[in-house]
Amino acid sequence: MRTLSTLVLCATIATSAAAQGTLSSQGFGYPAGGLSTHAEALGGSIAESDPLSPVNPAALSSWGRPGLYLQYDPEFRTVTAGGTNSSTLTARFPMIAGALNIGPRLTFGLSATTFLDRTWQVSRSGYVFSGPDSTLYGEKFTSDGAINDLRAAFAFTVLPNLSVGIGGHVLTGSNHLSITREFADTSTAIFTELSTLSYTGHTVSGGIDYRPFTSLSIGVSGDAGGTINSFRNDTTLSTAKVPKRVGFGGMFGGISGLFLSANAEWHGWSALNGLGDSDAHAVDGWDYGVGAEIRAPSLFGQEIPVRLGYRKRILPFEAAGEQVHETDYSFGIGIPVSRGRSRVDFSVTRANRSSPLPDITEHGWILSAGFFVRP
Repeated sequence: MRTLSTLVLCATIATSAAAQGTLSSQGFGYPAGGLSTHAEALGGSIAESDPLSPVNPAALSSWGRPGLYLQYDPEFRTVTAGGTNSSTLTARFPMIAGALNIGPRLTFGLSATTFLDRTWQVSRSGYVFSGPDSTLYGEKFTSDGAINDLRAAFAFTVLPNLSVGIGGHVLTGSNHLSITREFADTSTAIFTELSTLSYTGHTVSGGIDYRPFTSLSIGVSGDAGGTINSFRNDTTLSTAKVPKRVGFGGMFGGISGLFLSANAEWHGWSALNGLGDSDAHAVDGWDYGVGAEIRAPSLFGQEIPVRLGYRKRILPFEAAGEQVHETDYSFGIGIPVSRGRSRVDFSVTRANRSSPLPDITEHGWILSAGFFVRP
């Protein structure tokens, strides 16, 4: 556990300009997945009713014809600490999903999403003293990996306006951690320490999707929580609980050419405490989103919806004992293809992350492209 403790400690934001970390990737990582590009453009506000977002299993009932969904979300991130900027690019493939109809009322879906993305790098420099002599060295702390959420779910249409769903989840993944020290004096050896941690867990989810009117959709869902373990090789290091979750949201389309949506979720992230070092402290938090979709003039005979969204949430892990908040502003469009059978969605999100830590801020541009293909 010594390597893990050192790496988690170094993942915490450094207060000097000699080192750079991130606010968003503390602890076991950043919750990057769970929302389709369509939902991201609307600030996550349609998550409970969106069949492409593996949040509410009951929403699968509106998937339609069998199809496959793929998503790519690169993030361009800038961290400012002590007046020094550090920019990075993180390439994410946060979701792949597919579904098919089994009879007129039952829909089955499979998905793989990024539960917590733990990709970051911290570097610093210093001197090693030996009597009157000193040698300059550079250290690099790197983490590469993620915990992923694999879900198999069923949705059943009880009534024409009411669907229920249930899903089984397997959490799995690994983090590759390394510490490298390289001395300016090439005659001195390079120090490297490597460690790989893996994770397995399980949980179940359930939800309902109710449409009391043709212009109104209401969704409610939750995750029951389960057990998650961390391993090094074949040795169990620790055990904790999968976070519980409850969410509810609605979509309203009673205004011609305009759809409004809102969503709220509570995540019990503190259940992960104990899975790693005490410095990786998780906190419970709410996630709110609102959005509006405007039916724009048609292009080549197809409507091109324009989407706007706002999202505010508390990220799971503290930075140096302080909560990290994220505020997102998003914009996107949807382009129907193959005569409306398939669709390509694009969105761009400006993510602003902050904490009470002095002189430390983080900003990111998240681009998203989602490809929904039906034969």
